[in-house]
Amino acid sequence: MSTRPLPETVLFDLDGTLVDNFTAIHLCTNQVLEVMGFGPVSYETVCGSVGGGALRTMTKLVGEANAATAVKLYLDHFRSVMLKGVKVYPGAREILKALRSRGVTVAVLTNKDHGNSIELLAHLGMSEDTDGIFGTNVVPWRKPHPGFTHYALAQLGRAASAACMVGDSPFDIDTARQGGLASAHAVATGTHKAEELAPHGPDTLHPDLPTLAREVWGIRL
Repeated sequence: MSTRPLPETVLFDLDGTLVDNFTAIHLCTNQVLEVMGFGPVSYETVCGSVGGGALRTMTKLVGEANAATAVKLYLDHFRSVMLKGVKVYPGAREILKALRSRGVTVAVLTNKDHGNSIELLAHLGMSEDTDGIFGTNVVPWRKPHPGFTHYALAQLGRAASAACMVGDSPFDIDTARQGGLASAHAVATGTHKAEELAPHGPDTLHPDLPTLAREVWGIRL
């Protein structure tokens, strides 16, 4: 497989792409459901509901009428359990360092709460390997809305046409398309299997970050 020239900017999704935070997400979700009088749901159900932001997830789990309350409870409580079971995916630290060492601007673009995203990456010692962290509840958009992508790129001083998105869900592929990015690269490390991602037409699709780095940019981590 021939490799591509390095982009000017790479935007990375967070949950399911760089880190596995699903243990805490599952725990917090069930705590919220208990407070609201709902029964617990399985880890697999929660993982299958994640994507597009907390409101979309909670709408799936508790219905539209209860979703806003569930989101407020979730955001109020998540920070207290956020670090439980968190793991960094193989190659995540290395790909950030490798790209930045080659002059690429690297940032995180996530539908996770902005403050929680900053705290989580700081705890993991990954903040210093990014040029920016952009989460929700600071600006009025979330992925895949192009406003969110363009806001992040404006803060970085970079152009959409020279940027790409790396993520584990159809929302990340849509983010690249709607935001006018040069390409979308998908990894099947999170909540979606490769066969679920392929129909959404990513430019490339890989089992993990080390494979992506090697096959797309010729970087061996």
